[in-house]
Amino acid sequence: VGCGAGANARALRERAPGAVLVGIEPDPGAAALAREACDEVFVGRVEEWLAADGASAAPFDGVLLSDVVEHVVDPLALLRSLLAAPALVRATWLVSVPNYAVWYNRLRTLAGRFDYAPSGLYDRTHLRFFTRASLRSLLAAAGLAILEEASTPSLVQAAAPWLRRAFTAELARGDHLALESSALYRVYRDALEPAETALCGLWPSLLGFQLVVAARRGG
Repeated sequence: VGCGAGANARALRERAPGAVLVGIEPDPGAAALAREACDEVFVGRVEEWLAADGASAAPFDGVLLSDVVEHVVDPLALLRSLLAAPALVRATWLVSVPNYAVWYNRLRTLAGRFDYAPSGLYDRTHLRFFTRASLRSLLAAAGLAILEEASTPSLVQAAAPWLRRAFTAELARGDHLALESSALYRVYRDALEPAETALCGLWPSLLGFQLVVAARRGG
């Protein structure tokens, strides 16, 4: 849900080549790129997918909401509507949100700073903000039981606004994969990210940039 240009789909395709992947994405340009990794992409909002295809879809093994719920007015209503879809009843849910309580945001808030940005924690399209505790509360209210929790690292992510400036031209012309496919990112992913992830895992509520939860319907 909200598959963007298909970065997560590409990663999943590498690990599970036989998986059938269905993406939902409202941005037509991003959806076109996602089709390279997904078997099917619905162009539109998830509510439109539920009305058009959701009722008749075959059962899914998993639902991925990667940085989606913070963009909607009523995250609880969205989760409950998805949980009510027959095709998703037995699915495992993977839900991620940016961690509002990450260390550098605590410092910025202490300094009286809150400046919206094109992306990241201060994405100007964010309507909701979550901490580890409030994400747990949201999932419990929706009827989801948490199976496992993880986080993505925040140390390099804190410099993301400056790093993205190197790709200003590519992003301006709609090249959604510019950063992901760069040599700089590959070096970070292979050489630095594993150690950074281990360090941030020691205190995810403070050091985690992105909170990630696996869950299933309660009971």
